[in-house]
Amino acid sequence: MFMVASSVVSTIIILNYHHRNADTHEMSPCVKSLFLHWLPCILRMSRPGHSDNGDNSRKSMQLHSLELKERSSKSLLANVLDIDDDFRHHGPLQASSHTFIRAHEEEGVSCLGPHRELGQILKELRMITDKLRKEDEAAEITNDWKFAAMVVDRLCLIIFTLFTVIATIAVLFSAPHIIVT
Repeated sequence: MFMVASSVVSTIIILNYHHRNADTHEMSPCVKSLFLHWLPCILRMSRPGHSDNGDNSRKSMQLHSLELKERSSKSLLANVLDIDDDFRHHGPLQASSHTFIRAHEEEGVSCLGPHRELGQILKELRMITDKLRKEDEAAEITNDWKFAAMVVDRLCLIIFTLFTVIATIAVLFSAPHIIVT
């Protein structure tokens, strides 16, 4: 009876942890330390997709992603500046600027159009990268909860297995016909 009740309770706890996400729950530092560091170390568990030297690999991955972001930002900036330079050098700026602006306004094209479009593109890129960053953070929190559920599941497996083995041995040794004197 005790095994069935405790099994049901532990299953509910494990499923609760498994289905938590960043929107519904925040993992406290003590829970994070217990379920993501200490118990996995004691139970000899490692996170799927992570190496054993957790903090060092995480720091190196963050440094690598920061370098990639910086490189891509520089590349984007260089591309924007090249477009800007091409716009300045290839346009008929040798003529008076007043007639150039008036001619383009009559055609329905503003000379500030490429700059405005580039500004809008950069604004959209910032919004997209912010959204992707938030989704990555939410996915990391969700994965933390799922790993905590795996840790609790493994802990319950070990506890229930030990309890079952010990209870079986105790029952067998308490039976009068097993031990013959």
